[in-house]
Amino acid sequence: MNVMTNRIFTIIVVALLSALLASCDKGAKQQLVFGANIWPGYEPVYLARDLGYLPADSVHLAEFGNASEVSQAFRNGLLQVAALTLDEALRLHRDIPDLKIILLFDASNGADAILGQPGITSLQQLQGHRVGVERTALGAYFLNLALQSAGMQAQQLNIVPLPVNEQEAAFRLRSVDAVVSFEPVKTRLLALGATHLYDSSQVPGKILDVLVTRDEYIGQYHKELGQLLQGWSRALAAMQTDRGKAIQAMAQREHIEPAQFEQALKGIVLYDMAHNRELLTGDAPQVASSIDAVQRFMLNSGSLQIGADAAALVDASLLAGAVP
Repeated sequence: MNVMTNRIFTIIVVALLSALLASCDKGAKQQLVFGANIWPGYEPVYLARDLGYLPADSVHLAEFGNASEVSQAFRNGLLQVAALTLDEALRLHRDIPDLKIILLFDASNGADAILGQPGITSLQQLQGHRVGVERTALGAYFLNLALQSAGMQAQQLNIVPLPVNEQEAAFRLRSVDAVVSFEPVKTRLLALGATHLYDSSQVPGKILDVLVTRDEYIGQYHKELGQLLQGWSRALAAMQTDRGKAIQAMAQREHIEPAQFEQALKGIVLYDMAHNRELLTGDAPQVASSIDAVQRFMLNSGSLQIGADAAALVDASLLAGAVP
């Protein structure tokens, strides 16, 4: 899907969602609308829909070009639940104080990477060169971790703001010398001859993808949110019992070959229900340390002005009633 088509698609999705909301009677309860950008860790949710594990009359899934579009749709009330990177969730909390993290989808373990044009083989070679990166705290955070490992600073690079859905075109045109990217774009760029410079396997557990909603929605959509988590959990199980069929369906949505999607999954640690209960429950949930680490970077870099209480940001109440 090219950049223009992707933008048109996003506009259509937002317009349809707006029309859906506007057409509802004021007293009628709306569908629960879930939104996400393309990322392998979110695919089990869409697989759940394809396998009939989600009730179509009460749960609707939408797709966006990048995480910033998902955040904006959530902020505007077009979504009741959204899949985001942890940094985007923290940014949203700045504007939506009752934001809650209700699930951990995954941790990136190689799926996020810095890729160079052919001939560029090290981070040090990027000095003075154009590096495309999304205008998000995660992009800056991951790039900062990589540069620290190489004894470099961001000021030594020519940073080019570049949404992930525009990276493949920019790379083909050589308008950038390297990109901070992630799957499935990473796989497509490697197929074009990109060189691998750094990836998230070198900083395990630092990059998390989460599911967020608002506190008021947990009460208003308690049943539907439970159905979403239940469907997601069943889809994870289906990935084990009929992996070939599941991989083929998810790869088709991500516009890559099944073998490439299988390879992309190797760079992600998918968290199941048991892992979520282990990491999110309790007065001092284990995930709080990861939240605090990302928050410190965002506060120090100026991308976040006020921090959140990490434990208060987490709501594991929906996990209690969900079957593994």
